[in-house]
Amino acid sequence: MRADPVGKAAEAVRRLGGVCGSFLVHLDVDVLDTNDVPLANFPHSAGLSLGELAGALDVFCGSDACAGLVLTEVDPDHDPDGTLLPQLIDVVATALAPRGQRPPATRSTAPVT
Repeated sequence: MRADPVGKAAEAVRRLGGVCGSFLVHLDVDVLDTNDVPLANFPHSAGLSLGELAGALDVFCGSDACAGLVLTEVDPDHDPDGTLLPQLIDVVATALAPRGQRPPATRSTAPVT
């Protein structure tokens, strides 16, 4: 997934289109690298950057088949200076914005700062 988050998300959307009419995105913040975004309760260093997550979410949520998004395990206590949670909210809000108000799905996979 880390090698090509946008491409892997597009592949998943294509595969889902062959087996269902709609899908729900389950976003657990454990998918994020806790060295960069320590908002989860279980630390690990093999996760995605916030920018990589943003690119994948843009693809999933931009699909006509996306029926919704569930966000789990965000621990605001792990963001003592209050800078990470607003960045995560921006990523999720951008992905869920109507198509005419969204940036293209080719968003940079660099970490969001």
